[in-house]
Amino acid sequence: MELRQLEYVLAVAEELHFGRAAARMHVTQQSVSEQVRRLERELGSPLFARTSRRVSLTTAGEAFLPEARRVVDAARHALDVGRRSARGGMEIRVGYADDLGPRLFGLAVPRAPSIKVTPRPMTTPEQIAALSEHRLDLGLGWTPDLRPGLSSLLVAREPLVVALAEGHPLADGAAVDPARLSHQPLAVVPRDVNPLLHDRIIGQLVTRGAAVTVHQEIPSLDRMLPLVLAGSALGITVPSAAAANPFAGVVYRYFSDPGPYIDCSLVWRRDDTSVAVAELVGVVRELRDEGAFLPPDLDGGHR
Repeated sequence: MELRQLEYVLAVAEELHFGRAAARMHVTQQSVSEQVRRLERELGSPLFARTSRRVSLTTAGEAFLPEARRVVDAARHALDVGRRSARGGMEIRVGYADDLGPRLFGLAVPRAPSIKVTPRPMTTPEQIAALSEHRLDLGLGWTPDLRPGLSSLLVAREPLVVALAEGHPLADGAAVDPARLSHQPLAVVPRDVNPLLHDRIIGQLVTRGAAVTVHQEIPSLDRMLPLVLAGSALGITVPSAAAANPFAGVVYRYFSDPGPYIDCSLVWRRDDTSVAVAELVGVVRELRDEGAFLPPDLDGGHR
């Protein structure tokens, strides 16, 4: 059994087509077919049922596939570890969600000059998947949905704030009771971008008395604010994003206590032995304890 054969099996299983699998692997279809047949002969059972119209996994293929994927992932991880070790082990890939890059790369990275960081802008769920698949070494995201084998560090807990046009009745200077958002058109982060974050925001507003009406799901604050200014929606965001995206005619109000919040967390693999990962996690922890990641106090936010 060869690693390349396992990679061909995975490609065919994902494409359910030998031609597409071959194109993906940059080899001929004959090569893929021959290597899969050799592996099937070694196993003593077909992995795929082939007809002129379709390819499907056999029962043996269904059982074999998860183990093949684990072997291929482990081999790729070993290769990645070896390459990084050859470079001194101080090069790491770091993912970050919207609005979190400046804090991480502006504050933490300069304190670890020996580490070469490759930034990867990614949604939080994308970071979690990439970490699990060894395509990423560290991730900084909003309310991550942790998988087994991952560790996390709470970096900051940010209160939610509501973005309003200056003339909106809720912009009267007082902290906003979440119940006053009932049936107001809200703009929030899309559920398909970060399901746990979306549900956490909506759930907290509901438990605090709001009858939530989502008008639009918008992934970034700069795209949300024109709707707010036009009076089409009220935006839900956090102080750090608000401070980084000033917009004339838009004001922010905190919610009355106990206010809803979301978490910003650093995530890495529990079994990662990289010196660079451990060092950067330590730097972020020190900065957090020094208060460097505390959310800004919005001028005129009226807690």
